[in-house]
Amino acid sequence: MAGRDSAKRIGGDALAVAMGQLVSFVYPLVSLPLLARILSADGLGRLMIIIGVLQLLISLIDYGFSVSAVRRMALARSNRELSRVIGNTLGAAGLLWLVGSVVLLGIVAAVPALRDEWIYYLIGCLAVSGSVGFPIWLLQGLQRLVRFAVITAISRVLALLGLLLTVRESTDLGLALFWQFAPLLIATCVVWPYLIRQRIRPCRPTWAGILDSLRDGRALFVSTIASSLGGPMSTVTLGVVSTPAQVAFFGAADRFGNAGRGVLFSVVRAMMPRMARAHRGEPVRTSLIVGGLAASFASGGLVLILSASWLVPWYLGEGYDAAIPVTRLVGLALIVSGGVGITELLLNAAHRYRDTAAASLIGAIIHIGLLVPIGAMYGAVGAGAVLVISELSVFGFLLVRYVKVRREDSPIQEAEEVCQ
Repeated sequence: MAGRDSAKRIGGDALAVAMGQLVSFVYPLVSLPLLARILSADGLGRLMIIIGVLQLLISLIDYGFSVSAVRRMALARSNRELSRVIGNTLGAAGLLWLVGSVVLLGIVAAVPALRDEWIYYLIGCLAVSGSVGFPIWLLQGLQRLVRFAVITAISRVLALLGLLLTVRESTDLGLALFWQFAPLLIATCVVWPYLIRQRIRPCRPTWAGILDSLRDGRALFVSTIASSLGGPMSTVTLGVVSTPAQVAFFGAADRFGNAGRGVLFSVVRAMMPRMARAHRGEPVRTSLIVGGLAASFASGGLVLILSASWLVPWYLGEGYDAAIPVTRLVGLALIVSGGVGITELLLNAAHRYRDTAAASLIGAIIHIGLLVPIGAMYGAVGAGAVLVISELSVFGFLLVRYVKVRREDSPIQEAEEVCQ
């Protein structure tokens, strides 16, 4: 499965993932200005709050499998072992979706302020089930990166067509919400016929195997949830301490950053099998991977900072000028995210999940702790500033931990020396 690494192959895999994600982000980048004009700032902010809550459910389902399962698959030494990893991870993801959906709908039923919108949360929970059926970690673990990119792109384009054809008025909030998560369901219908034809046969999950999958990724789960607290949950928190319009300004600006982070962190995750083998002592061109990632994050952030003054008015239309300074702050945060992504990749490849989890947790605590007072006082601009501060905090902690790992562990360093 590993094959022979080269600069051409590494660059090709990274380009395939990035292009697939870029095409897939046609959906949010086209849907955002459409919904901004149909729903107005208040309606868009309301939709973003609901999506933010449902994103927490997606984070629960992911659990950390995009790292832990991919790493275990990369190190599997037989097809039988590989099938066990796949089957048990799928079983664990399904269990997490079921438990998470029941808990979320129970909270919605119990809270009067949410009860009137229970139908939207039900629609969201059903649509989010696609995140179980479309195993992104599986295609990444098998290094079927081109297929992953194509399937992701096709599902997003089809969902965009559905949105354009059905959402016409401010009363179409339910349809707008469904099409936000429909790509997961579409991708599920596309990917499994392909996997069956490729003779990918996951073993039947067992309780012992499911628990083992959950145990292996539990530190990463802390990291995943902490990242959600600094991402989707920040939208929900801002909605509590400020107004839906401020949520729309911040959410619209953050969509630009999410597009960049979505593309680039997909490339980061795609490099996990290589970095895991590097830590085991196999020759891998880690310096090329790290340098390419750093340059990509920096370029994306600078584009946002320099283009914000004309991009936001042209893209969102009238009434969204308040999102311009927020977009610049989001661009700065994207540059810092490059350092976070690279150090996380290096530490996770060394199986230092606790370090990355601790960093994410620290960042989430700082983020939410600052967002409540600063968001209440300064709205969307304050939320953007808090995003930069929390990313810097995470990067600083991860960098200190990685320096310590370099002193304690030699396999990564030896692999780099072999390549050089």
